[in-house]
Parts: sequence; C-alpha cells; structure tokens
Amino acid sequence: MPKLLISVRSSSEVLNALEGGADIIDVKDPAKGSLGLPRISVVREVVRIVNGLKEVSVAIGDVRSNAAELGYVVTALDSFVNYVKIGFALKSVEEAIAIGREVVENVRKSKIVFVSYADYHKHSFIDPITVIDVAIKAGAQGVMIDTFGKEGLSSFDILPRHYLQEFVNKAKKNGFFTAIAGGLNKHHIKDAVTLGFDVIGFRSAVCVGGRNGSVSKQLVAELRNVLNALA
Repeated sequence: MPKLLISVRSSSEVLNALEGGADIIDVKDPAKGSLGLPRISVVREVVRIVNGLKEVSVAIGDVRSNAAELGYVVTALDSFVNYVKIGFALKSVEEAIAIGREVVENVRKSKIVFVSYADYHKHSFIDPITVIDVAIKAGAQGVMIDTFGKEGLSSFDILPRHYLQEFVNKAKKNGFFTAIAGGLNKHHIKDAVTLGFDVIGFRSAVCVGGRNGSVSKQLVAELRNVLNALA
C-alpha cells in the first residue's frame, strides 16, 4: 500500500498529521515555494515530536542553480531525517546532474528524492521523465512529481495518464521508489494507487484555510480511510 505523506510547515501541525494517519511527515515552508526550505529549528522540533514513530522528509527548495550551500544543507539534515527532497527548477540537464551529485555525495543515511514538476512546460523546466535519467546518473533513491505553480491545477490535471504511467514504469525499472503530489485531493488517491505510486503527498487538501492554513486531523483521517479502503 502506498505511504501517505502529509506536509507540515510548523511543529504545531505534526500531531494532527500523525493522529490522522500520516506515514511520512514532510517539512517545508509553503511561503517559499513548492518545496520551500524550512528553518532547521523547525525540522529539529518536528523530528523531536515524531520521535521515530513515523518517517520524516524535508524539502530543500526549488533549486535554480548549483549553489555552494546545497552540500552544507544536506549534510546538516542527513543525521536526523529519512528523506531529503530537492526540486529541479532547471532548464539544463547537465546542471541538474551536477547538482544531484552534489546532494547525493553529501549524505550517508537519508534517502534522496529528486522532484520534477508536472507544469514543467509552462516554466521551461526539465520534464519528469528526464529527471529520472538525472537520478540514474546522480544516484538518488526516489523520484517525485509535484507542481511548481500552486494555482489550483493538480498533477493529474496537467499530465496525461499515459505519461504518469510511463514515469512510474521507468522509475521502477531503474530501482527508484515513486511519489506524486501537487494539488491532489481525495479523488486522486485511486488513480495514484492504480498507477503504482509508492508515496502520495498532500498539503492543501488537508488544511483548513488552504495551503497556508493549518493541517486538520479529520481531513488527514479522511485520506487515510480512502487509502485503507483501496488496500
């Protein structure tokens, strides 16, 4: 059964996500973009509250260049989180490979997830299937599709089903686990399960007050119930 990933922006949201049935607590700062890098103090507090009961992932940004601080960021996070997610907001495959290697070479414990964007065409970014090639060359463990823009369209609205299936098939053929997020709602769970995604991620759908609101235990539990029923 796929894992349910719930994104939180502060430690105050963690218990609602856990008690609602999340498998992975994902830490990010929604105010800083799709994969906004949170403050490390927030990450440490989230990890303390989770206390090993579930896995923790951290987003480190929608990366646009091979900044020197990337290696420092992943080194700092490596000792206490399970997954590090990096978004490739890039046009150059070669630059993506260089960045990917910089990230992978600076971790020992965490699994690295390369994130591509369903709305890549609108922003002239590398497409999701090409990001799998980047992951092959750089040595990541997982690949994910999200949306760069948060304007109401989901990854399923933007990408055709055959493309999503090709993404999953190619990723799994090369040994990666797969994840999908980006404006998803309850009715997207069945499609994500059918396509074979290993992780399904949510933020807006479980928040009272939208993406920048607060995580609701009840809304998380509704998603958990749908996923359990499909299993």
